[in-house]
Amino acid sequence: MQLLVWEDRFSVGIKEFDQQHKILFEMINTLIIARDNKSGQSVVVNALEQLVQYTIFHFTSEEAMMEHFGFDGLEEHQKEHADLLKRVQKYQEKLAAGETVSFDELLNFLASWLLDHTLGIDQKYGPFLSHHTD
Repeated sequence: MQLLVWEDRFSVGIKEFDQQHKILFEMINTLIIARDNKSGQSVVVNALEQLVQYTIFHFTSEEAMMEHFGFDGLEEHQKEHADLLKRVQKYQEKLAAGETVSFDELLNFLASWLLDHTLGIDQKYGPFLSHHTD
C-alpha cells in the first residue's frame, strides 16, 4: 500500500474538518511507514491507539457541529462512526491479546474506510455546514 495523498476532492469545504482529515491521513501514513520499516508490535499498537483517540476527537467535532446546525444526516453519520470504532477496537483487542493481526488487512481497512467516508458520507454535510458557518 502506498502512502495516502490528500487531494482537493477530499475537501468537505469546512476548513477545520479538512485539517482534521489531513491529520488522519498522516496518522494512517505513520502506520504504513511502520509496516514498511517492519516496526515492532508496540509501535503499531501505539500508533493505532493515537489514531483511535484522534478519530474520536474528530468524530465528536463533526457530530457536535452537525447537531448544532440541525443536519438531517446526523444519525446516519453517528452510526457509521460507531461502526468504524467497533471494528478498530476489535483489531486493538486482538493485538492486546497477542493474536496475529494482518497488518496489510488493518491498513487496507483503515485507508479504504477513510477514503470512502471522506468522499462519501462526509460530502453530504459539507455544503450544509458551509452554508451555516460562512
